[in-house]
Amino acid sequence: MSNPHACFRPWALLPLLITAFLLIPSPRAAAQATINGTTYISLDTVAGQLGMSSRWIKSGEEAELKSQWTTMRFLVHKRWFFLNGERIYLGMPVASNRGQAMIAQRDYDTTIRPLLTPTQFEPVPKLYRIVIDPGHGGKDPGAQNTSRGVNEKTLTLDVAQRLKRKLEAVGYKVILTRDSDKYVSLGARPALANQVNADLFISLHFNAVDDPRVSGVETYAMTPPYLPSTSGSTLTASARKSYPGNKNDPWNLLAAYYLQTSMVRNLGATDRGLKRARFAVLKDLNCPGVLIEGGFLSNPAEAERLKTSAEREKLANSLLEGILLYQKKLNILRGKG
Repeated sequence: MSNPHACFRPWALLPLLITAFLLIPSPRAAAQATINGTTYISLDTVAGQLGMSSRWIKSGEEAELKSQWTTMRFLVHKRWFFLNGERIYLGMPVASNRGQAMIAQRDYDTTIRPLLTPTQFEPVPKLYRIVIDPGHGGKDPGAQNTSRGVNEKTLTLDVAQRLKRKLEAVGYKVILTRDSDKYVSLGARPALANQVNADLFISLHFNAVDDPRVSGVETYAMTPPYLPSTSGSTLTASARKSYPGNKNDPWNLLAAYYLQTSMVRNLGATDRGLKRARFAVLKDLNCPGVLIEGGFLSNPAEAERLKTSAEREKLANSLLEGILLYQKKLNILRGKG
C-alpha cells in the first residue's frame, strides 16, 4: 500500500490561497464622508463627474485634478485650491479620509460647479446696465497712506470714472453710486443698483493692513449660505441664512473669477485670491455683484504706483477686460458666443 502523504506538496496550494485572498472584499474609501459634522465628497468622485483625472501629487498632502484645459490643485487642510494657477478660496478645508482627498459637498456645489460647469445654472443673466461703486467718500476717506499722500476715496472715484468711460465706449450703460467726493451710506449703494435694475454691481476698494510688506489684489463674491466667509472658520448665525445677494451665487463667482484673473495677469500683482464675504454692499443685491480690492495703500511700493495716472489706467483696463471676459462667457452660455 502506498503512503498517502508521499506526494503531498504544500506549495501546490499557494495559487489557491492567493486567489482566495484576492477575492476577499477590501474596504473601499467612501465617495462621501462626514467630517466634523460636514458632508465631504472625494476628489475621485469630483473627477469622475467632471471628466478629469485624479491623483495624489504627494500622498496625503497634495492632490490634482486634470483635463486637457483645466488643472486644479488641492492642499490638505487648506481652505483654498488653485484653478489653472489662480487661488480660489473654499468655505471648508480640504481633507484626507481613508486615503482619499476630499472637499466639502457645499464647496463643490457652490464653487467648483459654477466655475467649471456654469451650463448647469439658469437663467443666464444679461449684461448691459452696470453700477460701479467707488468705495468710501466724503467724511469717510477709507484707507490712507499719509506719507505717500493717497487715500482710498480719491483713488476709487478716479478708477471708477475711468472704467465708466471705457465701458460706455463699448456700449454699456453705466451708473456710479457717487460721482464726486460725497458720503454715501453702505445701504444706499446696493439700493441704487436694485433701483436701476442693474445687471452687474462692482464695488471698488483699496486695502490697508499693519504690515507694510503685504501687497496684492483680491476679489470678493458673496458667501453662499451654510459656509463660513474667508475671514472666519465657523458657521455664525449670519452664515445660516440666505440673503437676496445669494440668488446670483453662480454669477457672483463667475464675474469675480474673471475680474480677479484679469487683474493678476495684467497688473503683475500678487494673487491674494478670489475670496468670500457677506459685505453689506453685496448682501441685498438683486443682481450679480463683486467687491474689488485693487492693492494695498499700506504697502509703500503699491501706494507709490497707485499715485500715478498710468497705474490707475492699467487697473481700469484690467477691470474692463475682466468684464468683457465675463460677458463672453455669458454669451457662450446663451448660445450667442
